[in-house]
Amino acid sequence: MKIIVSMDHRGWIVAKNAQGDMLGECFFKTDDETDEEISAFGYRRLVHAYPATQIEAGEGIDPQELEELFLET
Repeated sequence: MKIIVSMDHRGWIVAKNAQGDMLGECFFKTDDETDEEISAFGYRRLVHAYPATQIEAGEGIDPQELEELFLET
């Protein structure tokens, strides 16, 4: 499976499969949030939610930022 993460026309970060179906919205944690706090709310890093998937950066996303994205549940 391949996931493409990009910024849509609203400026939201979205994860879609290769067919263009939206899998979820993504977000970056703020500077004052910890990974533990985010995890306590049930959010997971995108790369952990889809560990066996090829994740690619699309429009408006730097490939180096993919590790930092959390998936909305």
